Amino acid sequence: MRAQDLEIGELIGIADGNLNLHGRRLVLHSIHAFGQFRKDLLETLGPDQARRVFTRFGYFWGQADAAAMQRVFQWPDRSELIRAGFRLQTLEGIARTRVSVLEYDEASGRLHIECDWHDSAEAEEHLTDVGPAARPSCWKLVGYASGYVSHVLNREVYFIERGCRGCGDSFCHAEGRDRESWGEEIDRHLQYFEASDIVGSVERLTRELKKKHSELVRQRSHFTLLNHGDAPFFVEGRSNALRKVIDLADRVAQFDSSVLVTGETGVGKEVLARHIHSVSHRSRAPFVAVNCGALPESLLESELFGYKAGAFTGAVRDRVGLFEQAGGGTIFLDEIGDISPAMQIKILRVLQEKEIMRIGESTPRSVDVRVIAATFHDLDQLVIEGTFRDDLVYRLRVIEIEIPPLRERREDILPLARFLVEKLANKLKLDNLRLDATCLDYLQAYSWPGNVRELENALERAAVLSRDNVILPEALPPGIIAQVKARGGEGDPLSRSLDEVSNSHILAVLEASNGNRAKTARTLGISTATLWRKLKALTPKS
Repeated sequence: MRAQDLEIGELIGIADGNLNLHGRRLVLHSIHAFGQFRKDLLETLGPDQARRVFTRFGYFWGQADAAAMQRVFQWPDRSELIRAGFRLQTLEGIARTRVSVLEYDEASGRLHIECDWHDSAEAEEHLTDVGPAARPSCWKLVGYASGYVSHVLNREVYFIERGCRGCGDSFCHAEGRDRESWGEEIDRHLQYFEASDIVGSVERLTRELKKKHSELVRQRSHFTLLNHGDAPFFVEGRSNALRKVIDLADRVAQFDSSVLVTGETGVGKEVLARHIHSVSHRSRAPFVAVNCGALPESLLESELFGYKAGAFTGAVRDRVGLFEQAGGGTIFLDEIGDISPAMQIKILRVLQEKEIMRIGESTPRSVDVRVIAATFHDLDQLVIEGTFRDDLVYRLRVIEIEIPPLRERREDILPLARFLVEKLANKLKLDNLRLDATCLDYLQAYSWPGNVRELENALERAAVLSRDNVILPEALPPGIIAQVKARGGEGDPLSRSLDEVSNSHILAVLEASNGNRAKTARTLGISTATLWRKLKALTPKS
């Protein structure tokens, strides 16, 4: 590994709100909050004690990063590993760091480093919340560089800041040396480090992270994603409804029983059928799909069963039907509720006898195929109306899996939307395409009659119309905005205060949880006691 090859996207893992650098948890913080913290420490502890706190903070940070770089990567030499620390300062947003001098003698252990820190976040903190400094004030940066290089070389290395933007210089400049090379000049700085306890803590942290590595890998593999073409269906299921569907599909997949998948248009019936096939013992054989409602009866019959040359005008050669093409695998009969009574009899024979007959032939052919059918119709109602055979329903519906519409599993909307945006960024070649936070309430409040398919199309439209690769509410289809705003203040997130939005969300989650407060608290990520207090505050006093 070379320091210049380090990339933040490959170093930082993000999973369900947890940021980690190959196992070590990270958090984002505001430089303005840290600036206020700096001001408070200076006023409370005085400049020397405040400097000591920040220097030690940076020292531990640098030691921990050095341990991670040694643990994760192989480096050609110590100098390159040292450069990686300054590269990390840039990647982590601490400062844009440039190393101008790096002289290291492996035999003697003598070290001399000079670096420039451009746009130091720490100097900005000081200038914004404390004001111009009388002396260099990038204490965390000094601590970080000292801790990092000390850990790499396993000897005491200290940096001194020679110039600082906080003091009016155009950029910050620091010099680092091993302790022996500094001589007496370093003595007055040593009080700010006191590093013996820090080294032990980093070593313990490194040991713990190594033990947990396999566990973290298993946790990352928990995230489930199935994508067929441009029609993603499964992201990590947040709703109980979707989890139940996936669980049932996984159990059914191990058997050859016929499956009927039901649900509204656009919920992902074919994708679920593909999932069942992919986790079954037939997964290495073909998956063949046909939309029964899109073909006239004569063409559908020839497509499904094939024909013999000369069976009808235009049949110049034998044709293998889809049931035979799917041999050993799975055939998916979409919109099965639209087929004619005559076709129903032919499909019933396949299910009962496991054989088909090509058009123009008199000898049946055996087929080994699993049948998964789908429809948005109520087949029981069609049986009552006399347009669908009840015996065929029984054969098709050995197992029935109903996919709930998107409006009934709103917890899945945002993770699905974010995944779709990521896919659209690749498809449309829009780097860093993202949803603006102001869109989220609209996406969750809309009823999505077209389900996942409508969501995908809406986001593609919004991506095409986005400015600077940011999807704003005005780029969403007008019908979505109109439906939400038609509900008045309750549905328009831009017309409500933060408290109103929060209270409305709490009540919505409570309703979706059927009044189960424990489940509601888990969904909201708060304790049941906090939920109780919030609900009590919503109750009008008599």
